Amino acid sequence: MDLHSLDSITAISSFLKSYGLLAPAVASALFIIQAVFPVFPYVILAAAGGLLFGFKLGFFLAWSGALAGACLAYWICRLAGSEWVIKTIQSRFSYDIREIDTRLAFWSILIARVLPVVPTPIINAAAALAGVPFWTFFFSSAIGKLPTALLYTGLGLCLFQVKDIRLTLLLLGLILLLLVAGRYLGKKHLLSP
Repeated sequence: MDLHSLDSITAISSFLKSYGLLAPAVASALFIIQAVFPVFPYVILAAAGGLLFGFKLGFFLAWSGALAGACLAYWICRLAGSEWVIKTIQSRFSYDIREIDTRLAFWSILIARVLPVVPTPIINAAAALAGVPFWTFFFSSAIGKLPTALLYTGLGLCLFQVKDIRLTLLLLGLILLLLVAGRYLGKKHLLSP
C-alpha cells in the first residue's frame, strides 16, 4: 500500500462522512457496486469503512456489502448466461467452466475467496455460469469473504489510529502472507498441466 492509497482511504472516509446518518447506507451501496463493477479497490473502501465506522460496523458493512454485490453479480451472470463470458474465462484460464464439478463448488469458491488468486468477478461469473446452486455460492462466499473483510477493515483502523504497532504489523504481515500465498498458488496452478 503506497502513500496514494492512504490518501484515497482518507478521501473515501471523508466522502462517506459527508452523508451523515446515511453514511452506512452509502458505504453499503459502494461495496455492492465495487463487487459488481470493481472500478476501485476493495481494500481501500474496507479500510475507509474501518476508519470511519470503527471495526465492528466497518467490518459488517465491508463483509455484507461485498457479499450482497457478489450475489447480485451471480444473478446477473446466471440470468444473462453469456457465451462470451464462458469463452473469455476459457481463453484466460484455459478452463471450460461448464466442466466444473458442482459437488466441489463449496470448497472451490471458499478457497478462491480466501486466497487472492482469481479475481472476484471471475469467481462470481464462473459459479453462476457453471450452474453452482445459489445457496452453495452464498454460504461459501459468506465464509470466504470473512478473512479479507476482517483484515482490510482492521487495516484502516491500524493505519490511522496506531495505538499498537504490533497489531498493525501483524495485520500487514497477514495481508502480505495472503497475497504471497495467492500468487504462489496461482503460478503453480497456471504452470501445471
